[in-house]
Amino acid sequence: MLIIGLALMILALPSLFSALIEDRLPFAAGVGLAIGTGLAGWAVLAGDRGLDPRALPDVLFTVIGRYIL
Repeated sequence: MLIIGLALMILALPSLFSALIEDRLPFAAGVGLAIGTGLAGWAVLAGDRGLDPRALPDVLFTVIGRYIL
């Protein structure tokens, strides 16, 4: 859930910037950021021992390796 949440937050940023530049309401970006933040927060809080920020690359490459290989 952490990686999906982070991916949603990253993918929502271009939409947010585009909406702000064009003076539109960033509704889709807001929804993406809210869902991504919720998923990432849930993943961090649901862990027994918490999540060390230094372990984030290891988590990312473990998830990528699991689905690519």
